[in-house]
Amino acid sequence: MKLSRVLPLAAGLLLGASQGVFADVTFTVSDTPGHWFDAGDAWDLKDNAGNKLGGRSLAVIAPGQAVHFIQNDAQKAMESYHTITNLVWPTAANGPVGPMGIEEAANKNDHHVTLTTPGLYVWVCKLHPYMLGAVIVDNSATTSTAASDPTNAFNGASFDLGDQNGDLSLLGADAVALLQGTPGKITVKDTSDVAARLLRAFFIVTNPGNWKDYRKANLPSPQNIYQPVYPNVPVHANGGPVSVDLKTYLLGKDYDGGVIEAQHKPSQNGIGEVWVDTAYELTGGKPEQFPGTMTVVSATSWDVKRKIALPEQKMNNGHNFWTSHDQNEIYQTEWHGNSVYVINRQNGKLIQEIDLVNGPEVQDPKFNGQTCHDPAHAMTRVDTQQLHVGCNGDNAVVEFDRDPTTGRLSISRFIPMSQGGSQTQPHAHWMGFDGKSMITPNSNTGDSTLFSFTADTILRKETTGGLPIATGMMPDSSINYVSNYLGDTISVMCGQYPPVSGPYAGCVPGTNLKNINLLKGYNPGDGTNGGLIPGGVAKGPYGGFSVQTPVSPDGKFVIQGNTFSGTITIIRTAKDNNDSSTRDEIVRSIPCDPGCHGVNFGAKKGGGYYAYVTSKFANRLIVLDYDPNNDGNANDAVIAGAVVLAKDNVPKDDQIIGNRGMGAQGVMAVPNIYNGWVQQLPNGYKAQLTREQRNPIGPLP
Repeated sequence: MKLSRVLPLAAGLLLGASQGVFADVTFTVSDTPGHWFDAGDAWDLKDNAGNKLGGRSLAVIAPGQAVHFIQNDAQKAMESYHTITNLVWPTAANGPVGPMGIEEAANKNDHHVTLTTPGLYVWVCKLHPYMLGAVIVDNSATTSTAASDPTNAFNGASFDLGDQNGDLSLLGADAVALLQGTPGKITVKDTSDVAARLLRAFFIVTNPGNWKDYRKANLPSPQNIYQPVYPNVPVHANGGPVSVDLKTYLLGKDYDGGVIEAQHKPSQNGIGEVWVDTAYELTGGKPEQFPGTMTVVSATSWDVKRKIALPEQKMNNGHNFWTSHDQNEIYQTEWHGNSVYVINRQNGKLIQEIDLVNGPEVQDPKFNGQTCHDPAHAMTRVDTQQLHVGCNGDNAVVEFDRDPTTGRLSISRFIPMSQGGSQTQPHAHWMGFDGKSMITPNSNTGDSTLFSFTADTILRKETTGGLPIATGMMPDSSINYVSNYLGDTISVMCGQYPPVSGPYAGCVPGTNLKNINLLKGYNPGDGTNGGLIPGGVAKGPYGGFSVQTPVSPDGKFVIQGNTFSGTITIIRTAKDNNDSSTRDEIVRSIPCDPGCHGVNFGAKKGGGYYAYVTSKFANRLIVLDYDPNNDGNANDAVIAGAVVLAKDNVPKDDQIIGNRGMGAQGVMAVPNIYNGWVQQLPNGYKAQLTREQRNPIGPLP
């Protein structure tokens, strides 16, 4: 939607209640990067010198006070839907359910909750699970052992994290429950490694000043050290008499403090371009609540070549791409809005915007009032060239027809991902190599839908893990993979065409065959791991809060970006692999960046593939050579190089003014080299590929 249409609409809305109306605490739900749950400047904690630390998402209340959530704020002109969902809470507060209740549908409602049990409460939006907010309910009887310390800005108070026993509950952490041997009961101590890592993640996510900026790599020390700032807050932990300073506690964990390394280009070229959604980048022509650019990277010069903001359209938090079969158009979704954009790939100009909530395209009576809030991922159907976009704030995948002459889209239909019941909120779906099937991760209902285009029906809707968010598919549509963001697992699902041999032979399409534990070998208490998985993680989890999970075009590996652990995990599939110890299990873990998120594959010049990896809270694109010698073994996987995504002196349609290169999420290589799509490429692209790349799983011509 054009800004000229948004702002007058906002002016006509009733002004949301201001913070001063309540005696409690009010969070404005926002689309502004880092301040998604914004308690205002009054809650921007300061350091000892009185300098603001930059985070406004943590507040303190007394037992019996309320937390208010304002979503209808006229000044912000928000379009996106959200949920307020428990993530962490003191176990004594409503046990395994949590105190926030369950929101069955994404919404824009103002509401509140009253909290009585002392401790730490963190909530998340299930649609956009980097949106975090928190309160500490303070027990006034809890005092600090450092009450006389002049740096204690809280007059001797010490704030409880867990309940009276020091216990915290976690939403959906299936892998933690498996490690504890207590399925369905997810409880950790507030002094545990997993709790400390969650606190660290909170202060990184909610403070743009804590994001990792690779432009600082060449600065003198200490400017080139990555060290997030934490508040000087005395906390009372483990149900005992000891209080510790939160800043001292987190710094003592040695999670940070390393030098920001200078980046180098890969020595071997890729082919074509890599498109990255730098969703948090701020530009001069758009207000801060409409962030986001598309960053185009050359896979031959390994440098940024273009920035696209679409300031006239706003493009709020652009999230994911796909390409037309002729590679002429880029399809871009708007995750915190309502629109899908069609971009001319050659010049970056807008061809078309389709507003799926307020636009004229959805007013046709045949759609019966259906809309698509928060469109997330886009993929084309191989056999028809139709585009399919997941409606993350609703229950459907919307299908578009493409005009072969103009490249413009028109809505064909809305395909529901459930046959009744709760709203599914599908996020990152995947399409079959022949266009006959589609799998969705349903973030609201904790399951996955396998849809058959041949039968035009849902084949199966199967339980997965906590907050499934992304999917991948074997290149022959035999096995599917579902990433469970809050479950810390990957569900291995039977595909539309079950394998005829091997461990999954004859499986029932859509069924859950196994769950891969991304925390395998990790002790959530002390943070140690068993050293079972090779790679760069000496201590801590190998995976966790996993996001995109594509399968390599040849079907040999699944590459996973993990937000919680800041790692890339490599999973070896069942293809050509009869070793039960490594079949559909993690075989390698590689350090990534804070908020490690997006993964997609592109062709490597001369054969094989690169995995391109993005991170939300850092500004580089990682080029991962996961199998340098193409022997099907990831032991020699290496980061071949990287591209810093912050660059101003390139062609662009708006001035970059903040969060330079940050928020990288969706990533897409051009040309599209996945099985089914690669065969549709124009001859000019095919000529740049090897015989094996042109037919990833054969037969070779």
